[in-house]
Amino acid sequence: MTRGGARSLDEAWDSAREDARGLDSGVRHTRSWLPPASEELLPAARASALSRWYPSFSHHCLRFTEGPPLWTPGGREDVREVAGFLCCASEAGRKSGTVFLAFDGLAFREPDPVLVLTTAVAADAVDALVALLVDGSGQQRG
Repeated sequence: MTRGGARSLDEAWDSAREDARGLDSGVRHTRSWLPPASEELLPAARASALSRWYPSFSHHCLRFTEGPPLWTPGGREDVREVAGFLCCASEAGRKSGTVFLAFDGLAFREPDPVLVLTTAVAADAVDALVALLVDGSGQQRG
């Protein structure tokens, strides 16, 4: 932990990796609408411009904040959530059965977020979210 007990950005990504393992192991050998794909999604996000934000899994969606969120060690109440997120789901008819979804907007809030891409490739969903959130110079949009 960094000074003041807050998680560093690297610690937050490492914690999210553990969360992804737990989510996937919980559904790996069950009949679930959730595929064990969080471990595939997280490294794609970490290798992208999304790595500038603090990740967390919530309701099986990968969401991002601009600092340590309130529910983490040293987190703050005033931390802003990034207006875009990623999810994975099972979809009949796909060879792998897994789809990755990129959304514009805040999860579980009004107005409802807008689905911008559904794809079988985690990195493509990440790229779609990056294109929404980061401009060509690497700066955050909006």
